[in-house]
Amino acid sequence: MATSRPPQDSAHTAAEAVRTFNHATFPGNLLYPVQAYHSVAAFKVLAQRLPQSFDQTSRALNRLHADGTLTADYGRVADHVGKAVAALAEASRYAGMLADALDQAHNALSPIGFCDDTDN
Repeated sequence: MATSRPPQDSAHTAAEAVRTFNHATFPGNLLYPVQAYHSVAAFKVLAQRLPQSFDQTSRALNRLHADGTLTADYGRVADHVGKAVAALAEASRYAGMLADALDQAHNALSPIGFCDDTDN
């Protein structure tokens, strides 16, 4: 049986990919509108996938709590799990709004082209 990577590794990879994008798009490095168009499309897909990630994390926390396998350094485990699940639900809603805004930006970018005629 193949060993799979821990789930948090994928989240770290996604975060690192965004950091790499930020460095790649320092002022002057995004040269063509098609680069923005495709980048926004990719970020839209990322945002659309986040709610599932947050939901599955919440389900896992609830399952672990129900199994009695969680402990807390202070306070009640149920309170901490409840706060985390509520915050993940809110993050999911925000991710949906982010996806909608990126969809609008993607649509707005679609008719934009590049003109290399510097005489205009």
